[in-house]
Amino acid sequence: MWYLAAAAVIIIAGGWAGFSKGRHWSPPKEAGVMGNILNSADLGPLTVEQVNYLLSRLETQEPPEPVFGAMCYEAMAAPEVAEYICPVCGEKTIYSNYDTVFIEWELQGARRLADTIQSNTQFDVALDETLFCDFCSGGSDEDPRLMLRVVLDDGEEIVNAVSLTELRKLDSFLRGRLYWVTSNDGQEPLQEDTDLIRRLLGITE
Repeated sequence: MWYLAAAAVIIIAGGWAGFSKGRHWSPPKEAGVMGNILNSADLGPLTVEQVNYLLSRLETQEPPEPVFGAMCYEAMAAPEVAEYICPVCGEKTIYSNYDTVFIEWELQGARRLADTIQSNTQFDVALDETLFCDFCSGGSDEDPRLMLRVVLDDGEEIVNAVSLTELRKLDSFLRGRLYWVTSNDGQEPLQEDTDLIRRLLGITE
């Protein structure tokens, strides 16, 4: 009779697996919300449905008070020249204007934020640096800037220019926070940035 019991276990397990795959995601209970951060256990790579839930939460929940960051120190002199190495073609572009600060001090941080944002979504999010490369941009006269490319599940592609500050806001939001972390580790409410987040991700109400 042991084989009958084993067969019953397999049938039950198969039925449960089918139920689990077919059921819709449900927002976590209020007990899952701790202050200004959603329990990490309630989050993972987010679907569009989950992002919409977080946006609704951001719009309706009382925003947190700002938290001041570290005191500013004396500013360093901007580098006179910066070498930009394109991650796509490997070619070098030399900058000697205000973009040197971004390339030397901020670009690596933007890349790390984009990688984290991608890991926190089930749809594709990627940073496009084409305009910084003389070769990939075809010598375009357009000012170099970062572009954020989002491809949703239905194949729709959304492309927006994005700043380092906007990447910080998007990263904080996708971590389940009601605030974003500033460059000096301060905290600012995210509630006024819901339209920005919707635009960057291409998610409408």
